[in-house]
Amino acid sequence: MTHFEIAHFPSLERSIQAYWAPILLEPISGSPERLVVGVAVANADGFHLEVANALHRLNCLYGADAGAAANAVMLAATYLRRDLSMRSVEALLKPDPPLSGIVFGSSQEGEGKSLEALAQSWMAALSSLYIAPGTALVHSVDEPIDLVAASAGGGGGDRLPFLVCDYVKEHRAGYGGYFSADLRQGRARRMKGGSHQIVVDFAGPKLVANFGTLRAHAITQSVYLIKRRLWDLKVDRDREPTPTFARAHEMILHRPPQDDPQVTQQQQYTIAEALSALEAQADQEELRLLAMDSVSAIGERIISYNIAA
Repeated sequence: MTHFEIAHFPSLERSIQAYWAPILLEPISGSPERLVVGVAVANADGFHLEVANALHRLNCLYGADAGAAANAVMLAATYLRRDLSMRSVEALLKPDPPLSGIVFGSSQEGEGKSLEALAQSWMAALSSLYIAPGTALVHSVDEPIDLVAASAGGGGGDRLPFLVCDYVKEHRAGYGGYFSADLRQGRARRMKGGSHQIVVDFAGPKLVANFGTLRAHAITQSVYLIKRRLWDLKVDRDREPTPTFARAHEMILHRPPQDDPQVTQQQQYTIAEALSALEAQADQEELRLLAMDSVSAIGERIISYNIAA
């Protein structure tokens, strides 16, 4: 009997199947204008979120407000990774975006060498804010973004935290140490990088607070940044050791006075709408959001709360 050896040819690399969906930035609420800022992929075995790595290109579109737009993308990425880790494919089929300016495109089935490879291939095909790995020098989404530098062409960044810090230090001795180091030393504010780092402006014995400005001429970008600061407060609040000794956490905003001659009635209406949406989000996270029309009022809130509460 003749025996034949069976030849074993190398098999083709196995591919995986998964659902994927593009993550879109909607810069102007209600407008059809959208930018692909990420691709999320998930199946029963895991997930991968590929985020735009060329966000510096936003400077060409938004100039002074590019930092806030990039900030919103990073906040959304932090939230979406958490959502994907908990809900997997359901997070794509029944999305729950963290920001009003972030939306999901239609989910589809796809095939690739891996979840990461599938996400990267679609990002390269769909997004002008993405550079395929290995093809060029890219700006990582986790690199710090200097919001003041990003807005240097448009009159500077948000000065409110610095002004509140100066007011409180002037009117209450010993309170300066409760402000973050960059505020105490007058350094340019920074995003402080990736999803694991948060920004807290004031951390006193009874109150933790972040500050933000609702700018009448750039309300969408203002809301993006305020929502990021709300998220930071939530993270800090959840780290408190026990509910019994937990400090209050407040997002304190400066809004233009109702009689501000430089703000139109339409802008006042838009500000009121934005405040309503921000208050709803704060309530959802069990945080307090306050809006005041002067630095002194905000400073006195900080001083009086820590004395009387």
